[in-house]
Amino acid sequence: MFISYLKIAFRNLLKHRLYTLINIAGLAIGIASFILIWLYILDELSYDRYHKHADNIYRLVNIYDFEGVGEESASCPFPVAWTLKNEYPGMIKNVTRVFNRQVPRTLIRHGDKVFNERRFFFADSTFFEVFDYSFIKGDPATALDEINAVVITESMAAKYFGDENPMGKTIRFENFLDLKVTGVIRDVPHNSHFLFDFMASLTTVRQLFGGIMPSTWVWNPCWTYLLVEKGMASSLESEFTSFVQKYFYDAEKDNVSMYLQPLVDIHLKSRLDYEIEPNNNITYLRILGAIACFLLIIAIINYLNLATATSAGRAGEISVKKVFGALRTQLIYQFLFESLLVSFMALVFSLVIIEILLPTLNIFSGKDLHLTLLLNPWYALAVLGIGLFTGLLSGFYPAFFLSSFDPVAIMKSRLIEVTRSGTARRILVIFQFAISIILIIITLSIFNQTKYLKNADTGFNPQDVVVLPVSGSSISRNYETFKKELLQIPNVISVTAFDDIPGVSHNTHEFRPENFPEEKWQFFPALVVQYDFLKTLEIELVAGRDFQEKMKTDPQKAILINESMVRHIGWKSNEEALGKKFSSLNGQERIIGVFRDFNVTSLHEPSGPFVLNLKENPNEIRFFLKYVGIRISPEDQRKTLARIEEEWKQAGTDRPFEYFFLENELEQLYKDEEVLGQLSFVLTAIIIFIAMLGLFGLAAFMAEKRMKEIGIRKVFGADESSLVSLLSREFLALVAIATVIAWPVAYLLIDEWFHYFAHHAGIHLMNFIWGALIAFVLAVIIAVSRAYRAARTNPVEIIKYE
Repeated sequence: MFISYLKIAFRNLLKHRLYTLINIAGLAIGIASFILIWLYILDELSYDRYHKHADNIYRLVNIYDFEGVGEESASCPFPVAWTLKNEYPGMIKNVTRVFNRQVPRTLIRHGDKVFNERRFFFADSTFFEVFDYSFIKGDPATALDEINAVVITESMAAKYFGDENPMGKTIRFENFLDLKVTGVIRDVPHNSHFLFDFMASLTTVRQLFGGIMPSTWVWNPCWTYLLVEKGMASSLESEFTSFVQKYFYDAEKDNVSMYLQPLVDIHLKSRLDYEIEPNNNITYLRILGAIACFLLIIAIINYLNLATATSAGRAGEISVKKVFGALRTQLIYQFLFESLLVSFMALVFSLVIIEILLPTLNIFSGKDLHLTLLLNPWYALAVLGIGLFTGLLSGFYPAFFLSSFDPVAIMKSRLIEVTRSGTARRILVIFQFAISIILIIITLSIFNQTKYLKNADTGFNPQDVVVLPVSGSSISRNYETFKKELLQIPNVISVTAFDDIPGVSHNTHEFRPENFPEEKWQFFPALVVQYDFLKTLEIELVAGRDFQEKMKTDPQKAILINESMVRHIGWKSNEEALGKKFSSLNGQERIIGVFRDFNVTSLHEPSGPFVLNLKENPNEIRFFLKYVGIRISPEDQRKTLARIEEEWKQAGTDRPFEYFFLENELEQLYKDEEVLGQLSFVLTAIIIFIAMLGLFGLAAFMAEKRMKEIGIRKVFGADESSLVSLLSREFLALVAIATVIAWPVAYLLIDEWFHYFAHHAGIHLMNFIWGALIAFVLAVIIAVSRAYRAARTNPVEIIKYE
């Protein structure tokens, strides 16, 4: 029986070569695209799940909320972790803290090898008990027990030590400490919410703070992770209110709260202040997953349409088999077998397509996916399941439809009555076009939003601003001299410095606005800056004056606020705010100027009250001066950068010269949207191609079945234009119906997506018009071309046998 099914299947597939090719091509492209996106989504969902206790590891989130202003921080104060562990030993199995000194780079030296490293962290000795990493050398239980100990990755071992065994050897940290290598691990898996190359013992930090660990409950620089006893997370969270009341300072305890964030949720569901690294958005995965599913469904619809449409061609075969006693179940099995054969042939071709396209997907997404992932038994079964599911689903309706034909009706040539109704086929075509139009509109909207994010007015001008990381360097101690030398370079316009990258991140500081109670401190977002910050970033001053070097009291007595702060405090105008007290821990500062609001973080978040603070004390400058910002002329920037590098070297710093343009750094904030846009564009193009492929086959078949009618009409004088109109207008009507369905659905989806942005480009009517127009034009081209070809056929050739 199997051999018989196979012979009949191949005979029919070869007989209808065009439709077989269309079906296999459509299904192969659909399955390949679905699997590619499936691999991408699985990789995104796998973040941090390789840890043995991943489901019981939580990050502690620290919230400071002062009348709607403050922070929702991914980090916590130093004492919180171990105080919690001691307070609730029955609920918390272990804790660990991760700390990066809040600096962008760390200078590491070994022999003549000197590098600025981005991924240098400190952690408690329990770090490798909470998290699982593969040790090549050393003992995870004791690797961070000693002071001045460091665990490095395999890549760093090769970078600094070559073929030597690094165990027991030292690296020089910031030209200050020798750290002994006590362990080497394999490189941290890419699917981690943060990556590190060096993990030093947290006890080493004591030497950075005068021999003691910071004990303040206000400063919150530590990412704190808890390994919670199974099932105890909710009970532990219920204790946080009393914990805060017991340990946090009286002046702020009523404004502080905490909660547990599951480790496995961080990468896709977390957008907190002070994330270690940018995270993705699970909504984007849902969008891509939906598009991938629609793509597969449209490929299946093509098969359904062509299979049911070509059913008349197999009427004789069905009737003869039924007359000779074939059971309906046998016919169903035969058609399902043919469908599965096409599906698995498409699956084989899809694997070839995946191998070809996977490098391109990796470039788009920044991942390192390989087809070898499918060798995993579960993944391999899933792929086979996709082929089986696709084959059964695409063959189910044709099998039952074709096997239901009445042989008597067929023999009496009444098959036209049996198969006349194309309602189901029309519905499927409408669905295809509606999905295509919706995705075109959504893709155009994503591109509009990404373009808007990159070009929106953020309140400052990041173009042509060069940023130098200088934390811990001699430049941070001799900034004024370095600035003066830079200003001697012809194409350098202005120079400033700041403690965080404007438009990317900030910190919060304690302030007490005028008329607030003496003990009532507020936490406001702020940047610590140097002179000419507003000038360098071209931020508009709307009232008062800027910090001025000739005003010697500005570092101790002056402060700048933005317009949102004026409104937040309740002052009626920007001018009214001038001269008001705005005290900080440094003393009685006063507002000397009000600047225009600018986005201090990404456009995902709204702009709000903000403060610019000036520091001049050498000790404070060394801590807060982390970046130097230089506005340069757009002309001959390569020469200007070379001159800046010369000044860097002459400044006596032993750090490698490193810089980036501020506008490029800001673009990285919207990398997820850019990837989403690129993938959506590619998938939408594939969906349109598959839909048009199916329309081509259907139009060709419909024209073929109406050839006799065409011949008779031509004999009676019908011209080609009327025949083209007759054959193509049905498809164009279906596009019109699909447009009516697609527009409101697309509007609702885009409007929902825009809720994730504090600033968005808005919904553009032209995107809707373009979506319908593209679908309409493609349908016209395909339907009219096939109709025109049929209309030009010689009627004698069509009806000469009648």
